[in-house]
Amino acid sequence: MTPAESSEHAIRALLDAFVDGWNAANGEAVASVFTENADFTAITGLHVRGRDQIAHGHNEILSTIYRGTTLAARVESIHYLRPDVALVDAKFMLRKDGASFFSNVPYTSAGIVATCEDGRWAIAVFRNMVPFNRPVAGPLERELMGARTS
Repeated sequence: MTPAESSEHAIRALLDAFVDGWNAANGEAVASVFTENADFTAITGLHVRGRDQIAHGHNEILSTIYRGTTLAARVESIHYLRPDVALVDAKFMLRKDGASFFSNVPYTSAGIVATCEDGRWAIAVFRNMVPFNRPVAGPLERELMGARTS
C-alpha cells in the first residue's frame, strides 16, 4: 500500500468509526476520531470545541432527539493540502425505522479537515450542513450543479 493509499484508508476509517459510534449511541466513540481541541459545528449551527464537548453533546443527542437512529456516511472526495492535512467532503444519511429521519432532507453534507500527527489521522474540523433547494443563481452554478449530479 502506498503512503497516499494508507492515508486515504485511515481517513475513511475515521468516518467509519464516527458512524459506528453513532450507531452504538456512544458519544465517546463518536468523539474518539477527533483531535483533542477539534472544532465541531452541528447542522443546527451549534458550535463546540474539544473532544470532551463533542462526546458530551453526542451522548446527549443520541439519548434524546436522535435516539434509535442509524447513520451511514459516504466520502465524496479527499483533497490533500499537504501530506498531513486533508480536506474531506462527506455525505451523512440519518435514518430511523428505515426512513430518512428528516422527511425533506435525504442527507447532510460535511466539510472535514483531517490532520495526521505522529502517524495518526484525526478530525480537526467538522462542519455539517443541511443542503436545501433554491433557484439556481446562474450559468456557473448550473454548470457546477450538473457536474455534481453526473
